[in-house]
Amino acid sequence: MEREGAGSRRQGTLVLFPGALGDAVCAEPAVRWLARDEVSTFCARGAAAEVAALFPCRPHVRSLDAPEIARAFAPSGGEAREALGWIDGFAAIVSFTGATNAVFREHLESTGRALVLPFPARKGPVHACDEMLAAVGAPPGTAATPALVPPHESGASNDGARPRLVLHPGSGGAAKRVPEVLLRGIAERWRRASGGSTTVLLGPAEVGEERRWEGQVDRVLRPGSIRGLVAALGEAHAYVGCDSGPSHVAAALGIATTTVFTTTAPERFGPRGSHSVHVDLRGAHDGALERVWAAVHAALP
Repeated sequence: MEREGAGSRRQGTLVLFPGALGDAVCAEPAVRWLARDEVSTFCARGAAAEVAALFPCRPHVRSLDAPEIARAFAPSGGEAREALGWIDGFAAIVSFTGATNAVFREHLESTGRALVLPFPARKGPVHACDEMLAAVGAPPGTAATPALVPPHESGASNDGARPRLVLHPGSGGAAKRVPEVLLRGIAERWRRASGGSTTVLLGPAEVGEERRWEGQVDRVLRPGSIRGLVAALGEAHAYVGCDSGPSHVAAALGIATTTVFTTTAPERFGPRGSHSVHVDLRGAHDGALERVWAAVHAALP
């Protein structure tokens, strides 16, 4: 896939991305590399689109559900091809959706400027960040650790504040959740060791769980947006969560992040960050509290 010459009216790369929040964070290094010369456009849904607004390369963000994108999946014909006119302004197109849809592939590849790639499977030999970087043509050694830049209003300072631990117990997959008794034990040890406070973050999957934490932690929050999530994480000295989107966000923000894996493999989709640690409890829950606490204790101020 080649970029147009300097005199062309085509500019930037269009990225079509169907993944969820954590998947989008893993895609950030690939999007950053694609945007090394000029701003890209990132099309995604929901939280994935919201977090893309925090990518350091500052892509233009659009909805993957926009009508003009949906028409690209339509049966072949003049009308469908005309619907692709809006992509003429892009020098390149990278789609992580539609690899198994022959019509979609035909429409995009007919431009001569498109890569239609399979979305990373849940299992594989390499980390999803590395796989997506290689798929878009990034050379070996390209920085593969995701980064996010919080909005100015979200960057709460911890200087002089009580040390704060943020816990995220939930996940879109119930089997991936961290046992509550483990998180309660971590919260108690944090209080004793640091004199600090603990905040529990709940998401859409944790319906009506506020009462479970009443009297157990200092605060329970349910952010209504990615900006709200980032604001809550901005107050944290340390974070503990499971294999979930918020864990990827915390790690990419540079927070001391401990991610507990109970059923899935950290080698494939484990959160990456400058202060990110994985604790793998698959089939071995003995001593879980000590193992998780050892990782969190290292983040004590």
